[in-house]
Amino acid sequence: MKVKASIGWYEIRVTDLEAAQAFYTAVFDVRTAPWEQEQFTMLVDPQGAPMFALEQVTTAPPGDAYLRPTWDTDDLESTLALVQSAGGTVTQVRTEIGGGFGWWAAGRDPFGNYLCFSSSVAP
Repeated sequence: MKVKASIGWYEIRVTDLEAAQAFYTAVFDVRTAPWEQEQFTMLVDPQGAPMFALEQVTTAPPGDAYLRPTWDTDDLESTLALVQSAGGTVTQVRTEIGGGFGWWAAGRDPFGNYLCFSSSVAP
């Protein structure tokens, strides 16, 4: 049996768990959920489904070399504004993907992790 293409969740390594919780809950429609392992925080959607986890580590090189998650959004500019207001940076403004796939934009969280966003909504 083949594995489903959908991701259950992924982990983002950070050096300041509290600051990461503040950033990700400010940018995404998620909330923190209890997890028995103290170095982790699970972020869940409004219905409580796991979306991604934050892992407290001593050192965490930015993880954009191998996995680049892309989140869907209806409003790229508002999403980038949220990234900036929460302490992140914008590295790529709205750019057409081509082939009728919509637009994308990118940034980094305060820890240097790559964030990519896509939208099918025209500017």
